[in-house]
Amino acid sequence: MFASILLLLGGLGTFLIGLKMMGDNLQNIAGDRLKLLFNKVSNNKFMGITTGAGITAVIQSSSATTVMIVGFVNAGMMTLKQATSIIMGANIGTTITAQITALQSLPITPFLTALACVGAFMAMFGKDKIAKAGMLISGIGIIFVGMKFMSSSMDEISKSQAVIDMLSSVKNPFLLMLIGLVFTAIFQSSAATTSILITLCSVDLETGGQLMTLQSAIFVTLGINIGTCVTAMLASIGANTNAKRASVIHLLFNVFGTAIFMIFIFVAPLINEKLAMHYWLAKAFPNVVSTQIAMFHTIFNILATVILLPFTGGLTKLATLLVRDKKNTQEGENESEKFEYIDERILRSPAISLMMLRKELLSMAFLAKTNFDLSVEILSTLNFDKAEEFAEREKRIDMLNKKLTKFAVKISAKDISYKEEKEIASFYHVISDIERVGDYAENICESAQELVDNSLNFSTTAIDEIMMMKGAIDKLYEYVMLGFEQKSLAVIDEVNGYEDLVDTYEEDLSKNHIVRLHNNECSAESGGIFLSIISNMERIADHFRNVFKSMSTYVTPIKTKANIKEETPLVDAKNNDNVRILPPANAKSEVVQDKEVKEVTSKVSTNNKHKK
Repeated sequence: MFASILLLLGGLGTFLIGLKMMGDNLQNIAGDRLKLLFNKVSNNKFMGITTGAGITAVIQSSSATTVMIVGFVNAGMMTLKQATSIIMGANIGTTITAQITALQSLPITPFLTALACVGAFMAMFGKDKIAKAGMLISGIGIIFVGMKFMSSSMDEISKSQAVIDMLSSVKNPFLLMLIGLVFTAIFQSSAATTSILITLCSVDLETGGQLMTLQSAIFVTLGINIGTCVTAMLASIGANTNAKRASVIHLLFNVFGTAIFMIFIFVAPLINEKLAMHYWLAKAFPNVVSTQIAMFHTIFNILATVILLPFTGGLTKLATLLVRDKKNTQEGENESEKFEYIDERILRSPAISLMMLRKELLSMAFLAKTNFDLSVEILSTLNFDKAEEFAEREKRIDMLNKKLTKFAVKISAKDISYKEEKEIASFYHVISDIERVGDYAENICESAQELVDNSLNFSTTAIDEIMMMKGAIDKLYEYVMLGFEQKSLAVIDEVNGYEDLVDTYEEDLSKNHIVRLHNNECSAESGGIFLSIISNMERIADHFRNVFKSMSTYVTPIKTKANIKEETPLVDAKNNDNVRILPPANAKSEVVQDKEVKEVTSKVSTNNKHKK
């Protein structure tokens, strides 16, 4: 008896390992499709249900899907209304596991268990996608190996009179539901509890009966559906109010669905005996108890979704009433330390985690670009009223630099594809490049402060030149972010064209300023600051282009006709005129050798050494 219990536990562990192998590798194979599904999330209820069902069918866990949804709501990427329909779909998707488990009743089970070996050879000798497919196939085989172990152990356990008496004595529907709820909460997997339930119902006793009848199994299944909400409820601890509401909606959906079915189960037989749930299931799928249970699981979730779909708004309002906004909430504290899109819960799906990390990098780039814009504004007006705002944003950029790197490391530790590994590797450089943009923007602010401290200023011409160079950087940023967001190299010519123009601008403006120095139109001190500023701006352009170039390791290049050439005039960010500043004719090489110019160059070099 004791050995049989150990065998049962071993079979359960094998089943769970196989389920995880299948789900993880299915995610890797369908990674991009998962991203597409989440990108299509909208207020369309049917699209939400399709998304939830599709993702759960891939992940093989409604709990995992709901936990991710809690993360998305917590990050503000998904509304409660959107989350509700996806949660409904997740409950439908999770029934796929029960249907797979029900296949053990078919005579093909030995062939299905042999898939563990077939998949193992594919994983050992195949490469990349073949290896992933092998692990997926092996996972399916291991699921049935685990089921076989559980069935074998149950044959021995079923001979115990104590076990027979215990199971046969449990007739109370609510106690049966509680059993399903508790075991699902313990295993953190409705699939595991359902597989044990199917095994119990599939064991024939010598008397011709079963350890558990179909009618009892129906009540246990209802409890399993409620028990699967426990994982999401636990995941919502520490999340914001809306994320907690999302987990409550998951619970409400299953509770209301269960209540509706309980009424039907008790009332239907009173009207006509043939309406009894267990009666027509037995008629529709005779002598196959595993299929009867799996079909009930599927029918329950589909009908519950159909019945409750019109009331998604009501579920949302009820969840809002149950989880109220806190008056003295602490959610606003340390907001600068929180991600805008990322939530640790989404690490359950590496493919989705990568998508969220990309969105967070776009947000970080926007912060850096905003600080650059502000630094140029401060420089042109010498008004430091927004200096504190600048400092807070720079502090957040530095925080993101550290936290995004740590998050990328966590994704790298997951079982991801080779292409995703290259994408993650490129993100480390992207994080650093964006952080450097923020540093160079800070350098420009420091240069503005240096002008004020030394009672210096720039001429109108110098400011116009800086604004012209900024116009090129603005366009470069737009194209870089467009390509990076869409994971496309289609705008490579535009990116290279504008970056080259920024380089040309640095050279032209340096020569222009050197001429002004030679003609004593400005001082060496202000000249050094000017050259330092345009040097910092050129480096900002370099780092933006690096962000774009980082995609070359995992995105296939697309050849397109260049829309920008070196001779194309820049757009003036200030006046929107097509203007190109060219070096004056007298800016010859002998001017560069001027003693004053050498002093300026020396000062610029010294300044840059002391700056970030």
